[in-house]
Amino acid sequence: MENDAVTEVVIVERRRRWVVATAFTIVIVAAAVGAVFGWQSFARTVTAATDRDLARASAALSAATDVRGSALDKAHAALSSLEAYAAQPRPAYLPEATAKALSDAHATVAETSKGLTYAPFEEPHVAPLPDLLPWTILDRTQRSEAITRRESAETKAYKADARTLDAAVRTLSSATTAVYKVLASQGEQVLSADSSSTYASRIELRHAIDAGASGVMSAQFGGSGLLRIMSTIDAVNASQAAGEAAKQDPAYPVRARIEEYARSIAHGVTLDVEYHQLVSGLGDGWYSGTTQYNETDGGWATIDLNYSVQDGFARGDVDAKALITHEVGHAQVVRPECKPLFEGPVFNRDDEMWATAWAISLGFDTGGAGIEAYGRPSDEQIAVAGQCR
Repeated sequence: MENDAVTEVVIVERRRRWVVATAFTIVIVAAAVGAVFGWQSFARTVTAATDRDLARASAALSAATDVRGSALDKAHAALSSLEAYAAQPRPAYLPEATAKALSDAHATVAETSKGLTYAPFEEPHVAPLPDLLPWTILDRTQRSEAITRRESAETKAYKADARTLDAAVRTLSSATTAVYKVLASQGEQVLSADSSSTYASRIELRHAIDAGASGVMSAQFGGSGLLRIMSTIDAVNASQAAGEAAKQDPAYPVRARIEEYARSIAHGVTLDVEYHQLVSGLGDGWYSGTTQYNETDGGWATIDLNYSVQDGFARGDVDAKALITHEVGHAQVVRPECKPLFEGPVFNRDDEMWATAWAISLGFDTGGAGIEAYGRPSDEQIAVAGQCR
């Protein structure tokens, strides 16, 4: 019995040691497994954080690249727009200080944009993680952080470029506006003066001034707009000088009577009247005239008469007066009450038949009214044209 008791005690002791050893092994394994899962969670958290930082830096750089590119485009456009103007001499009516301010601002934009180029933003490529080993995570984190720092520095530099460019272009815009105001003021003085210039030259100047109202640095205006004002001021002044000189011509008294008659039957349509030796290739021995009418700017027309017409008018030749009436008739189609008659089925926009019928309706049933050149209109056409009186 005693031996059996000893044997039982030994067996129980061995079982106890096995249980303790097994439990210890389980604890070690569990700790190792937990460490692995803990590292993986940590690795993923760190990687996600660096990826978010990089994404934010990339988004900021992309936006800054676009803003800088837009500012650079505006600077280049402003420089290009004003190149032709900058090459022209300063007109006497533009103060030197105002002209110099524009020149200096132009030079500043050129210097500020010099050497700057635009390249579209390219998203950085970060390869997927092949594993979660510590050295792999460390390398990935370091590379991502380096790209983030680089992009943040580029964003800061690009924003500074954009601010500098925008400031330079604003200064240039202000200087251009100052020049425009001086030119526009000079143009208004020219337009308001008692004038012998043609309406055609004045309306061009009016358009040139008005074009700057939408913004002097717009693509539609810019330096070409400034030059247009200058050239149209010169054109009106030249027309004015020519008009005054024409008053010294021996033919002027007759021409003044012709123009007075033409305007008396024009129903308010503005007329420019010119005189040449040849009109439509016809000179001595022929009465010849042309009319170019314009429906814009209140409706106006330019009538061109050869010298024979003025000579015939001076002699009292009814055909010369009839031809003048015919040319004024052309201009009547710009009037709102006459345009539908001209475009309607009776005439269907037949210019010559309209002008001939209109002259006949005023009592000039003679060859000079257009009958000799174009034939006699129908009675219906004469009656319809007669409604435009």
